[in-house]
Amino acid sequence: MGLKQNEKDFFRELGLRLRKARIERRETQEGLGVRAGVSRQLLARMERGEASVALGKWIRVSSILGLMDTWSQALIMPVDPFVEYDEKQRQLNKLRKTRVRKK
Repeated sequence: MGLKQNEKDFFRELGLRLRKARIERRETQEGLGVRAGVSRQLLARMERGEASVALGKWIRVSSILGLMDTWSQALIMPVDPFVEYDEKQRQLNKLRKTRVRKK
């Protein structure tokens, strides 16, 4: 099963960010590859946005180029809808149990 278009777009965008950061730092693919411990060919594949490259390599190169914030959204844990539902139920139950004083 192939990647969906939005998944392909994600890797293409990530590759463009790597390339832009490398060029802004005036670094060659070969030089960055040596620093990251990857081949120039692998780095070229990454810059083209090929999804088959191991995640660890994407992260290593991103780290060297100062692009770790690119990955920060992936680390944010979404709110679990079941936890959110349980909390709302607790609040409702608490409200039901409180006495209302009549005047």
